[in-house]
Amino acid sequence: MRRYTKPAIVVTALGALGLAAFGSGAADAAGDNAGPGSPSRVTAESVSWNHGTAQLNKRVMQRFTSEFLPTGDPAPARKFISPDIVMHFGGTTQQGRDTYLGIVAANMKAFPDLKWTVEDMRAEGDTVAIRYTMTGTHEGPFAGVEGTGKKIHAESFAFYRLSHGKIVEERAQLDMLGILQQMGAIPAA
Repeated sequence: MRRYTKPAIVVTALGALGLAAFGSGAADAAGDNAGPGSPSRVTAESVSWNHGTAQLNKRVMQRFTSEFLPTGDPAPARKFISPDIVMHFGGTTQQGRDTYLGIVAANMKAFPDLKWTVEDMRAEGDTVAIRYTMTGTHEGPFAGVEGTGKKIHAESFAFYRLSHGKIVEERAQLDMLGILQQMGAIPAA
């Protein structure tokens, strides 16, 4: 009986996934053409297909964060954001690309030097998770507070769901407590 070490098993599994990526396509990956008794083949191809989708979505988000976020320009936004995007943040749900662009414009007015830095990005299936650092100078109204001229530094986490290369849903959590404390709107603990 031949013994396999763990590295050999990993290399074999990775090889199977790599070959599956060049297999007969989406129908096989979804299991449509798999015969009885071939669950391992379907599983390997499904994992490979999922990984390929995740990597494509990650590339879309890399472009989104480098081409759209620095400027907030609506023209490139159309490449990345679905007209029917659904956004969840601050305990609210809002919908529509125009609403999204309005929020971005208001943030850019409040922080004219607003900068989003991607600290980490992970992709799985149709979802990309990003951890950001936000920096900017509070010059205009934000969260009911007039401009203070104070420098702001905060972290944010966002989960983006993509379909056909466009963002269809965003779930974001910005450190609002930290921002309000830095602006002097509420006392720091």
